[in-house]
Amino acid sequence: MKTSRPEPPSFHVSPLELTRMAVDLIKEIETATKKLLDKLSPQDATFDNVVLPMATIDNNIKSKVQFLAFFQAVSPSLELRQASSVAVSMVDTAYLELFQDENLFALVDVVHKNCDTSQIEIEDRKFLTKLHSTFIDDGLGLKGNNKKRSHEISKRLVELRVAFTENLSLDPGYMWKEEEDLEGLDADKIQALPLCPSNGRRGVPLKKTYVDAVLSSCVRSETRKEAFLQSQRIFPENIKIFKEIIVLRDERARLLDFKSYAHQQARSKLLKSPQEVKVMLAELSNHLLPIAQTELEALQRAKDPSGSPFYLWDFDYHHDKMLRDNYQLDHDLIAEYFPAKVTIQHMLSIFETIFGLEIENLKCIGGDYIWHPEVKVFSVHDRNSSKFLGYLYMDIYPRDGKFNHAANFNIFPSYSVPVGIDQPLVCTALVCNVAHPLADRPALLKHHEVITLFHELGHAFHDLLGRSKYATFHGHRTVADFVEAPSQLLEYWCWVPECLQRLSCHYSYVSPDADEFDTFINHSTRPPKEIPRSLVETLVEARSINQGILTMRQVAFSNFDLEIHCPSSHEAIKSMDIAEIYNSHLQRTTLLQGPNNCYQWGHGYATTPHYIWGQEANYYSYLYTRILAANMWWLNFHFDPMSQEAGLKLRKMILEHGGSKDEKMALVEFLGGEPTVKVYLRYLSLDK
Repeated sequence: MKTSRPEPPSFHVSPLELTRMAVDLIKEIETATKKLLDKLSPQDATFDNVVLPMATIDNNIKSKVQFLAFFQAVSPSLELRQASSVAVSMVDTAYLELFQDENLFALVDVVHKNCDTSQIEIEDRKFLTKLHSTFIDDGLGLKGNNKKRSHEISKRLVELRVAFTENLSLDPGYMWKEEEDLEGLDADKIQALPLCPSNGRRGVPLKKTYVDAVLSSCVRSETRKEAFLQSQRIFPENIKIFKEIIVLRDERARLLDFKSYAHQQARSKLLKSPQEVKVMLAELSNHLLPIAQTELEALQRAKDPSGSPFYLWDFDYHHDKMLRDNYQLDHDLIAEYFPAKVTIQHMLSIFETIFGLEIENLKCIGGDYIWHPEVKVFSVHDRNSSKFLGYLYMDIYPRDGKFNHAANFNIFPSYSVPVGIDQPLVCTALVCNVAHPLADRPALLKHHEVITLFHELGHAFHDLLGRSKYATFHGHRTVADFVEAPSQLLEYWCWVPECLQRLSCHYSYVSPDADEFDTFINHSTRPPKEIPRSLVETLVEARSINQGILTMRQVAFSNFDLEIHCPSSHEAIKSMDIAEIYNSHLQRTTLLQGPNNCYQWGHGYATTPHYIWGQEANYYSYLYTRILAANMWWLNFHFDPMSQEAGLKLRKMILEHGGSKDEKMALVEFLGGEPTVKVYLRYLSLDK
């Protein structure tokens, strides 16, 4: 029998209530800190009477601030999004002040120096190390003016990050074009775009989903160029913010006696130095560059045998055209077999199989328990024990003010300190931007969107399956260059013909607003319900096409991230032309040209949160974790993708621990050895 599930949280809050929650949380932090300091002096400090109480404070913060921050990404209300930003800033500031307290540091420092770590569990050791490092990183080991300056930088960085993120939630605007200028896009999609009454032009939102559609489908090169360049110029307010952030990061790292911010961040990663990252990226580049050159030559011949320049905005269109011409691969046709809601249900059934779960769509839940009428809620139980594991939310359609990429957001993490408490309710949300249903068909997923959803659901199940003592290690909170590995691994299911067929159902068998199958009565003749095997095999066969260029694009972003966070000197970073560095890396590494033979044409780095909050000095991990994922797949799932034995092994050895174990040891144990680049190249079909 399933254990009873607790009542889900309410998302019906006002801007004032969010602010009050933040104020109450800050008071709780102050009260708990005062209580700790009032009863202890450094000579009495132990792990139990210092670290565990601080863990309770930390867990309390992390269990509540995620909820406060979530509204900034998803709320339909501008006022609530703004209040969310203010609330998070307030809590972040209070959290920062916690690690500026000299008396607290004195207690933790004594424990760090005197604790016999061989007598405590690995998760306790990791928490103590992380706690002490946070104090050190916040300047508590500094003296005088250096310490004061470090504190000023910390506060300013919080303010800047909030401002940067707020700008990303603003409406990026439209590109207005005549309908004929959008030739190649689906006619229904063109008609669904906003119409300007005065001139009859259609407005293409400068959001990722719409820009990607223009770049991959629009016949007219000038339209693609305009869409690409305009999308690289949105949120101009973030340019100055970005520069100030990386300059301050570098200044503080040097105050703390690190060579750079990248060196500072590398301490707690699998790759322990920027040099190790450079070696890994160089190894990949050496393999990929000749392949990318050959691919570009083929693309140029297909575009124009006379050898005219091949631009950044040409790639997606001619890549897709090559797939259509050489493989008769029509991504719009393939998308017909992946109606979003039904495909997601099938995805969840795969997770049920491999991880031993039961997942139920809770259609009865709505109202105050969701933040928008389109949100769906699922309960997740362990199949064997029937234990309730948590709630999974899905918010898949774009709307004004919503986070405009695809991501998983943990709303409430799990933890078990103080000892003996029931682990809190886990809630996690898949937030993405799938194009809305049309009048005669449900929302359809391109194959790359199927992959993205599977990837982000991987993060969600890392959350749902994770159990740890400390919230800071819950679920996907692993070391920064491992966190993407489980989700990168799960992308492989989207390239297995049997799994793709299992995910599919032609939209003509599904009503536009259905979660389940609902036969359409107005289709006298229909395609097969399941995607044809031949179409899937062609899709898989075409997987390696232009992977050299596509992977080199990730190398470009990784090298950019490393360069801005690992300058030769502080003066060098202050004089950096960041746009030139970003655009030049993108052009030189991918071999694709930008406009006007220059690098001053946009600021794409400031249109994404990656380098500011989430992957700062860590973008390389997207590639590194693909290497790890390829090795995990080959040794465990390659010969039987639906193996529950392998799935439960992954669950028990990797997912359930989150960041509470030594990730490198767990990985090597799971693989039975060290990972290699060669396995990754094999799966790209580039191992020649």
